[in-house]
Amino acid sequence: MMTKRPITAEDLCKFNFVGDPQVSPTKDKIAYVLTHVDKEKDGYYSYIYVTDLNGNGKQFTSHYSTDKLIKDTAPKWSPDGSLIAFRSNRSGKNQIWLLPIDGGEAVQITDVKQGVGDFAWSPDGNQLALTITGELKLTSDKEEVKAEEKSDVKVITRLRYKGDGVGIYNDDRKHVYLFNMDTKSFTKVTNGEHDFSQPRFSPDGKSLFYIGTKAEDKEWGYLPAIWKFDISSKKESLFYQGNGYIMAPSFSPDGKWLAVAGHTRGERSQGNANVLLLSVETGALTNLTESFDYTVSNLVGVDAKYDTAALRLIWDSTSTNIYFYATVGGDCQLFKVNLDGEVSPPLSPTVASVTSFDIVNDNQAVLTLATPHSTGDLVTQDLTNVNNINTLTAWNQELYNEVHLSTTENFHYKSTDGWDIEGWIMKPYGYEEGKTYPMILQIHGGPATAYGNGLHHEMQLMAAKGYVVLYTNPRGSHGYGHEFVNAVIGDYGGMDYKDIMAGVDYALDNFNYIDHDQLFVTGGSYGGYMTNVIVTRTDRFKAAVTQRCISNWHSFYGTSDIGFFFTEWQHGHADLWDDVEKLIKLSPLHYARDVKTPTLILHSEQDLRCPMEQAEQWYVALKRLGVETMLVRFPDEDHNLSRSGKPKHRLERLQHIIGWFEDRRN
Repeated sequence: MMTKRPITAEDLCKFNFVGDPQVSPTKDKIAYVLTHVDKEKDGYYSYIYVTDLNGNGKQFTSHYSTDKLIKDTAPKWSPDGSLIAFRSNRSGKNQIWLLPIDGGEAVQITDVKQGVGDFAWSPDGNQLALTITGELKLTSDKEEVKAEEKSDVKVITRLRYKGDGVGIYNDDRKHVYLFNMDTKSFTKVTNGEHDFSQPRFSPDGKSLFYIGTKAEDKEWGYLPAIWKFDISSKKESLFYQGNGYIMAPSFSPDGKWLAVAGHTRGERSQGNANVLLLSVETGALTNLTESFDYTVSNLVGVDAKYDTAALRLIWDSTSTNIYFYATVGGDCQLFKVNLDGEVSPPLSPTVASVTSFDIVNDNQAVLTLATPHSTGDLVTQDLTNVNNINTLTAWNQELYNEVHLSTTENFHYKSTDGWDIEGWIMKPYGYEEGKTYPMILQIHGGPATAYGNGLHHEMQLMAAKGYVVLYTNPRGSHGYGHEFVNAVIGDYGGMDYKDIMAGVDYALDNFNYIDHDQLFVTGGSYGGYMTNVIVTRTDRFKAAVTQRCISNWHSFYGTSDIGFFFTEWQHGHADLWDDVEKLIKLSPLHYARDVKTPTLILHSEQDLRCPMEQAEQWYVALKRLGVETMLVRFPDEDHNLSRSGKPKHRLERLQHIIGWFEDRRN
């Protein structure tokens, strides 16, 4: 007998999301961000909390607004531990605020009209390095432009002129500034028609390092560099020219080394990101994790997560080890690597996902740790014993006590060519031995992401509605090595399709509670593309829901924010002009006449990654051909609707998915 109620769509709005732990310089306190869902205001708001290492915590920032969603994020301790700086939109745009650790009122210290982005403390606590988009304008500055002189016409000259979640770029560039804490004055560090980010002070405070490129061909092949700015002489020099993406710069305490996450395979690579080590003296680069065949990042995709932390590399106190997390199968685990490139065994548990972390000391870390039954809570992790964990927060425990969460069962199976593929299956709410249940196949996006061990509210909801839920990581997924993730390139709809369908066959052969005549399929982004591919090749699914999909690679090339390089790269150097036939044959639209499966199309109107025209083409084709179909458009939403869209739209999305399947279920 079930003692807990089934989870509902509305329960999504009851979750609290923990993230971005930051250990104090005194090593006895942790600041972190807690994000809430506000259903009435249709968005998210966040506070900063501070706890000790025993879980005795308190709310550190507070705010109230009747008409605005306020987010306090990015807590950063002052070097002496007496203050926390954080970013907040309380006064409009994001500004930097200060609050003493002993309490009091938060004080806004920047007044930049366009808002502030990245920021970092100087070692002596006298300056902040920060990024500002466009020329510095203070809120006290008066606009000289008359109303009739302003125009809403957009003049575009860039190749990379738009970005999903951002919109159309203007001519403003992101630049680095120094902010004096005493005089409240700004000094511009970078210049030109370039973008720079992630400023970091050297440990001696004499230099500032940041990432960006000045290359003339940066719009076609973006290869960032690391720049060094001498604060005394105000001279800038090129420190390291990258040959692939680089991010998360981190200095060793002794100042001899700079670690970054990235790779050296050019812009167009979805293979493993590594821990790269740069000598501050010579600029020489060493790939410390070259023999570690997993990617340095958390690519485990779930919808019940809102961790605002950025990717971090963290040194130990001896400047000889670097801590990082990596996606390994369905887990994201903590590791460390030494200067000789020796990577430790996992330092965090399996069947779990580290979404953010910090290091307390050489024996203890603090993690935001998610599991299939937890959105993520703060824990301390004994770095000498992976099983020794102390939980510091339990923000959703009351909800967990109330709702039933289906248990995920992990399995491995062989694809048609013998490759090993990992998958998971969830039994429905109220499962009874001897009965059979309909099954929903879920396909993740990317393709270079992964399903795994986090709480996926959408899948739990499907199980609560009486469905078996199947999800797998076909080739092209991260977590299984460089060869595995790259195997999809030039083979979309090939072996990845066979991997997915072999997973369906394995489930039907090995789990006798699945009703073979009631199969359903859904996926988003790449998963939407694969859903479209599936319904052009088989009628075995009773209904399909394709989300933020791709239907036409030829038009995707010129309409997506990444289309002009992603299309060529993913399809084996397919050229828009010379390989028209190849791109068309890779497009589900070309095979629309073969579709018989009732197909619901969900798409966001502001999706610039997989633009609305992809859904429109698919809808018109299916409708014209007499396929049972419906197009649902979500206004003011981008590619991330299912993960961070407006709560009311997220709920309506879930209702459409479940409703489409329920109406076609026996």
